[in-house]
Amino acid sequence: MADAELLLTLAQMLQNDRKRRMRSELRSKVGAALGIPKRSWPQIECLENKQVFVAFKPGAGNLASGLDEAALRPLLRQAVVAACAAVETFVADRVIEHYGKAIKLEPVPPRLLGLTMTVDDWLRIDTIYTRRKWGLRQIVELEIREKSSPTPDVIGQLFSMVAVKDVFKRIDIRRKLDIGTMAKELDAIRLRRNKIAHEGDRAGRGRAGITVAEVEKYLRQVGSIIDGMDAVTKP
Repeated sequence: MADAELLLTLAQMLQNDRKRRMRSELRSKVGAALGIPKRSWPQIECLENKQVFVAFKPGAGNLASGLDEAALRPLLRQAVVAACAAVETFVADRVIEHYGKAIKLEPVPPRLLGLTMTVDDWLRIDTIYTRRKWGLRQIVELEIREKSSPTPDVIGQLFSMVAVKDVFKRIDIRRKLDIGTMAKELDAIRLRRNKIAHEGDRAGRGRAGITVAEVEKYLRQVGSIIDGMDAVTKP
């Protein structure tokens, strides 16, 4: 999530609210302050918003004019990808935390029993580990990480593998939202991530638009979902 939030912050900070180029007086002051030769002052450009004032030295002025809303979209798209990765990682980590208790249940949860293991896996466990249960845990952990996804149905299946049930329902109750809200929010973010990661965010012959406000909403929802998941699934 820190990566996603940093990408969003960079996109926010690089928005240029200036409608016109720098005044010659401002160029002179910036040029003198930065020790730029006077002959090069006309090439100085800037970017300005409520958070930052960025001066572009001679030779980089085209960057200022090029940082429009469309130019910042790659940062916003990758923020969505990073947020989904945060969900995947959290889900896998939390399910693995429950594994030790789940494997001792009577009966062991059917989804956990349904994980596959190859002959190669077994031979490696038999060769490397004196405590075979530790070797089995490594195989299970790899399977869980491979299966982890921001897809609501997959998250439910992974938690049921370790006997943790009704995760979405309990999160929605905790967030004081209608039952099913979390799944809808997460699925919308997942679909946008897939479009970005697998289709280059294509829309027809061009690329889909994405705004700071849209990504702010996505990250706010993901943060709330992960906080809720953390609260209702603690071992």
